[in-house]
Amino acid sequence: EPTVTLLPGTAEVEANNLNVRGQAGLKGEVIAHVAKGETVTVLSQINLDKHKADEPAQWAKIALPASTHVWVFSRFIDAANKTVTPKKLNLRAGPGENFSVLGVIEQGATVNPITTKGEWTQIEAPSTAYAFIAAMYLKQEASGNEATNPMPSTETEPTPTTVAETQSIVTEPAI
Repeated sequence: EPTVTLLPGTAEVEANNLNVRGQAGLKGEVIAHVAKGETVTVLSQINLDKHKADEPAQWAKIALPASTHVWVFSRFIDAANKTVTPKKLNLRAGPGENFSVLGVIEQGATVNPITTKGEWTQIEAPSTAYAFIAAMYLKQEASGNEATNPMPSTETEPTPTTVAETQSIVTEPAI
């Protein structure tokens, strides 16, 4: 796996039909796909301490692609005015607690429901929702605020976050 350093900002997808996952690592369920040449917004880089030999260690936390929807527990949405009732509500990759958390929304936020499955409601994702892509499949232009794949030469760039372990969830094979 080549060493990759990504900074917050835009990046271009360099692989065909790249999986967007609910967690950094192959344990994260596939929640969307992006195509070669598409642009994503990198929020940060995650480096996994513990990963399998055939699994990428470097992941990009990205803003959830616009066409991707998230799920919330229906009881926590006021049916009359479509607002969040608890202080914070987890956004999930699927209709159940066994799916990855893709962010949170605050009390009083208005949601736009799409469909319902059991006690779960699929909604349009807010701009704060996120997902993960293997970092080696992204490329950033070398400008003042973005880096390319080689290690950075200045000390002012942020250090990627290292994650010791991810939570267990429903899994699917492949990147």
